[in-house]
Amino acid sequence: MKSFPAFGILFGSRGRLGELRSLLESNSGLPGPRSNLELGDAFASSVASLHLQEWQWEFLLGTAATGAEKAPENTPGVYLVFCALLALGALYGKGLPRPRRRAALSLIRAAASDTRWRVREACAMALQKIGEQSAEELRTIVGSWMEEASFLEMRAAAAALAHPPILDAEMTAFSLEVSRRILAAVSHAEPAARRQEPFKVLRQGMGYALSVFVAHGPAEGFTVMRKTAAVRDHDLAWIIRENLKKKRLSSEFSREAQQVALILEEANA
Repeated sequence: MKSFPAFGILFGSRGRLGELRSLLESNSGLPGPRSNLELGDAFASSVASLHLQEWQWEFLLGTAATGAEKAPENTPGVYLVFCALLALGALYGKGLPRPRRRAALSLIRAAASDTRWRVREACAMALQKIGEQSAEELRTIVGSWMEEASFLEMRAAAAALAHPPILDAEMTAFSLEVSRRILAAVSHAEPAARRQEPFKVLRQGMGYALSVFVAHGPAEGFTVMRKTAAVRDHDLAWIIRENLKKKRLSSEFSREAQQVALILEEANA
């Protein structure tokens, strides 16, 4: 990765915030198919090591809250939003006062339902940063969201949990329980809702995330897959098929995957 001046120097001076914005925007990789994830992560880690003054905190909050009108998708502007959200996730477990934690989490949750897919990804990655510092904290957050979660919030939760570095036995069991609740929500979704973008985004996310959880907890995971495969529902069937395509299941657990495939075929014959 290209070498950059220390973020702490630029972020440490109110008069150099313009330079910081320019540095991030000019190296964002946008417009383009892939933003500079490494730079965003480096920025978040650097910010998390600082004791923020109020003006620095307000800069992060204001940047993270920037809407699509000022920072459209696939532009350097949305990359600033992305970086600010990652920084809020990295800061969350660093002894922030409770009001700041609430403000950070509010923006992270709002990002889950943003129209810009990179902002939605930033939400999931910010949650992962919280989970890397405290698995218990992430379980508490996801558990709270799931009480009244929208389809896009469910997708954010699943994407956040599908992060191998945090998937110990306890987190894997929790993730599979969250998956059960999400799959139940999919099966109960009305036809009109299934035609909308939030449902499609959730379905797409679950077409990947479930296999991650199953690979880390195959005994319980394949039980979830078998029960889901037995339900006659075209969206659940699509989710199961997509997960069965993943090498982490088809190669490592070929016998179990074939059993699920047979159940799926019978249920949808």
